Amino acid sequence: MTGRRAGRVWLDRMVDSSLELSTREAFDGYVRDWTTADLVDRIAGNPVPVRVFVGEHDLLLTADAMRGTFLVHYPNAEVEQLPASGHYPMHETPVALAAALESFLHT
Repeated sequence: MTGRRAGRVWLDRMVDSSLELSTREAFDGYVRDWTTADLVDRIAGNPVPVRVFVGEHDLLLTADAMRGTFLVHYPNAEVEQLPASGHYPMHETPVALAAALESFLHT
């Protein structure tokens, strides 16, 4: 999910950190909720401003995927693609992510 750009050491460290900081139960619950929860009735048409940040190199959760999901349900949503990032901008491009978040929050 980093666009095949991260080296083995970085990937191993990311996996090790994830395993150290979470429990199997928490991860299983997250995946189950993420794949089965149907929130459409609760969120459809919600006027809250939303900006969905996606990494330029994220091979799964792309800008097009977000346009077909989040933006369908939130009329005031927009997608911002973060250059040079994959799925983990908080680790891959933290300063750019912080600047993008600050920009959205100040609008």
